[in-house]
Amino acid sequence: MIAAIDIGTESARLVFKFNGEWKVLKKSYRISFPSPEAVEQDPEEILSAVYSLLKQIPKEGNVLHVGMSSVFHSVVGLDEDFDPVTPLLNWADRRSFREKEELEKKYGTRFFYERTACPLHPMYWPSKILWMKRNSNARKFCSIKSYVVKKLTGRFVEELSLASGTGMMNVHTLDWDEEILSIAGVEREMLPELASPYTRVKMKNEVAKELGYKEAYFVLGGGDGVMTNVGANAMDPNSATVTIGTSGAFRVVLDRPVIDQEGISTWCYLIDEQNYVLGGAINNGGIVLMWLKDVMKFDGYEEIIEEAKKSPIGANGLVFLPFLNGERAPHWRERYRGVLVGLTSSHRKSDIARAALEGICFRIKDIYNAVKRVGDVDPVRIVATGGFTSSPYWVQLLSDVLGKSITVTSVENPSAFGAYVMALKSLGEDVTGFLEHELGTKKVFRHDPGKNFQYEKLYEDYRYLYEKLVDYFYRE
Repeated sequence: MIAAIDIGTESARLVFKFNGEWKVLKKSYRISFPSPEAVEQDPEEILSAVYSLLKQIPKEGNVLHVGMSSVFHSVVGLDEDFDPVTPLLNWADRRSFREKEELEKKYGTRFFYERTACPLHPMYWPSKILWMKRNSNARKFCSIKSYVVKKLTGRFVEELSLASGTGMMNVHTLDWDEEILSIAGVEREMLPELASPYTRVKMKNEVAKELGYKEAYFVLGGGDGVMTNVGANAMDPNSATVTIGTSGAFRVVLDRPVIDQEGISTWCYLIDEQNYVLGGAINNGGIVLMWLKDVMKFDGYEEIIEEAKKSPIGANGLVFLPFLNGERAPHWRERYRGVLVGLTSSHRKSDIARAALEGICFRIKDIYNAVKRVGDVDPVRIVATGGFTSSPYWVQLLSDVLGKSITVTSVENPSAFGAYVMALKSLGEDVTGFLEHELGTKKVFRHDPGKNFQYEKLYEDYRYLYEKLVDYFYRE
């Protein structure tokens, strides 16, 4: 039996095929915001969610293989017995911004970027681990996926894909960077051992037995973002994936690590030892709609979309800079905050909803432009993934903003599907034939040139306002 699990920000999803039909099971868990800079989760709650899903895999044969996908940039502090002594800090936690600024002043940003292809930012491990060392008694550090693997297999291991998104792995040597470890005050034994994404790790005998199998294995897989490229079969420079879920990203696959030589606008992570993903991500995707729903008392996300439809392009003059959780790519300004510009007494919640959606799409356009420039690419096939694909209106809006056609595939969860493909590949199966058979096109959204012309002008307004407010957020 082959299955795959995706450990996401808000939930875990299990994918498997049984009796000729694909099944997707989901288990949600909590996110807490104890302060404006803090975003925490309970690693035990996530472990429990993953295990409860694994126990729902039906019996088929004697051996189970589970491909893994997991959210990037999470870190939990452990004691010597590998038990948590801190909450899980996910990608949106920004409490280490002072540590980041200390590192920047002492070493400069390119010192880290040129080694790891990860910009210096509070979401990455160098500053997060420094913060944890100052605020806890943690003796070991790992991602949520490494924690799950350790508890269910006994092995403390991380694969190269997720490790490449920590900001502590050298993207050229494919090993933990000794200088950065020293700067963070971390010894090798405090971090997981590194392994290929195709590594199979045997689950404990008692775990396999409880799952109903004689033997059970994890295939380590990779980070959720890059697994979408695998699952969408966007594995060359002419293809790309665009994701809007809780956060958002734009990614293209290259055959080598590529960094920005003109600045620091993008990151570069691994799928495996031969495939590198150039991209950028935003902190504020669907999480903006989550905030709107709570603050403006919308009944649900569907109502936000329906309200947005009532407002014209440009939201009657409103511009929403959606930096509710700071900024990642392409400028990496974690102190930036959300701004609503142009508000009058005549505006309604429909205008705010429309401005929010447009603001998120402008953020994706920022990343799209950076990836095109740094990678010298112009992908003709863009595959949309993430929760926003459930709204044809929002996908069409993004197509009009980018001025590019966008494809939505038949795969419900491409990250988990990508992890499934990685599991197949680890077993020597025919991945090309599998993708040709299982991956279909649900719909292609084609941009409206007239609307794209309007959005190009509005995008310039957005960029003008963004730059004007930088000094406000970074004044001392």
